[in-house]
Amino acid sequence: MAGRTTQQIIDRAAWRWTAHGYADALHSIDGKGIGSAVGGAVALVQAGECPYARCEDGTDIDTGAGCRMCEERRAERREAKAAATAAGRSTGSVRQAPHRPGWWICTVCEDPGKGTPPRDGECASCRADAAAAAAAGQQLAQQLEQEAAARAAEAEQGAAFVLELDEQAAYAEAAERADQDRAERERAVRKQVEAEETARIRAEIAAQYPDLAAVSGSVREAQEAQQAVPAPF
Repeated sequence: MAGRTTQQIIDRAAWRWTAHGYADALHSIDGKGIGSAVGGAVALVQAGECPYARCEDGTDIDTGAGCRMCEERRAERREAKAAATAAGRSTGSVRQAPHRPGWWICTVCEDPGKGTPPRDGECASCRADAAAAAAAGQQLAQQLEQEAAARAAEAEQGAAFVLELDEQAAYAEAAERADQDRAERERAVRKQVEAEETARIRAEIAAQYPDLAAVSGSVREAQEAQQAVPAPF
């Protein structure tokens, strides 16, 4: 009871009186009564099993939110039960609630339940939590799968884009080489045409002016001979 006001202890006892079945056991037509008044009184006011000092029967008394430590303990117990079941070991039988005939203790959250206990020993709230966790896990798995598919599609698009760029670059390079080859051929053709035209003109001049052609030939031979002489150092 340390760390609680008087009103908080009164609220605790009032909530447990109803939620833990004491009211039904004492006042209902089919109520089986309370076996031990002292044991019932202790159960109404004693601290819960959660080690977190601010936990009040699964709720953080300061914030009103669910106790995270209780949630972790329930998850650990559920994992232990699942592991034991998978290994073929017994997970233990449902315990009867002390001082509350006809009530049993949930094997996960350890809250009391009334009537016939379920085969797995889990209360409706814990089964709902497990179903919600399974649904959340499935949703997360689907989300991760969709994200992986999206990343794969993006990678494929990126690869296709890079391939397209490579193809464009290769096409541009081939086109540039083709233009260069065409320009070289055109220059070679022009040189050939110019050489043929120069030879034709010289032939016509030589035919019309033989003396001039002889002088031109001598001059050309002299120039060629001069070019053949090594230049002095």
